[in-house]
Amino acid sequence: MTLSLHDWAALASFPLEWAALALLVTGAIYWERAALSGLGIEGCVLSAILGFCLGYEWTGDYAIAAAAGTGGAIVFALVASGILLSLKSDPTVGAFALSLVPACALGILMRAAPLRLLRETPPPGLIPGTIFEGTYAEDLMVSPWVWAVPVVLALAAFIMLKTPYGLRLRGYSETPALARRGPGEVARVRIAGAVLGALCAVPAAAILLRSHPASPPIGLGIIALACAVAARWGFLPGILLAAGPAALRALRPYAPDDSVGGLAIATAPYALALLVLVLFSRRALRAAATPQSRLDPDVL
Repeated sequence: MTLSLHDWAALASFPLEWAALALLVTGAIYWERAALSGLGIEGCVLSAILGFCLGYEWTGDYAIAAAAGTGGAIVFALVASGILLSLKSDPTVGAFALSLVPACALGILMRAAPLRLLRETPPPGLIPGTIFEGTYAEDLMVSPWVWAVPVVLALAAFIMLKTPYGLRLRGYSETPALARRGPGEVARVRIAGAVLGALCAVPAAAILLRSHPASPPIGLGIIALACAVAARWGFLPGILLAAGPAALRALRPYAPDDSVGGLAIATAPYALALLVLVLFSRRALRAAATPQSRLDPDVL
């Protein structure tokens, strides 16, 4: 069977899906290393999407919208980490519950009126006047956010693995005895980890807004966390594993939404993610039953 240009256009969404998921996997690793549960990355990306949409709706300036998206992600990270640390809440339940706030707000905003950021042409945020303008490759080839993805991933891995801060963050999350020394310093390091994870979600939000203008996806944070869990918190393995659900998401246009195949492809990434979390949760998610379990990402 010969694929038409439209068919290839759908297939070209795979790099965008993979880039967004890779960023969310990286952010989830930071949240887990901060002992705040990787589920918080879902709230970060939704808050960033909300900031992008509101910023552009109010000003019509994409730079301000990008700043609002960045601010939204950072505010969620600060508020969520502050609540979880001050109340000593279960990080998994708390991060999931707090992520519902931007999810509900985004749903209400999408229902209220068509958003300018999602329907304007030429699309905001892309470099205009290129040979790719108006083609299916435009979102991939002339998006500064896509170009920034390798830099963000490399910088995030470098900070975690090669800097004194990254060593402290990993030490506090893996060694409860060390984390009990100087609670104020530990809290600052963990909150900074949440903020760094939130910054990874900002380019992911911008990419998702372009690749899914009709309805920004919800629940990708769960898929990202499952990839991080399966990769045992390794950056490169987690990024590579994200290619699987990204490929499944890119295949959705090839099957009708109301068919069995379409429903199977649409639900497969989430079903697989939940299965991974159920099977490997003892190595990933913490409960708040003991002080150690709130700090050690390898203890349930």
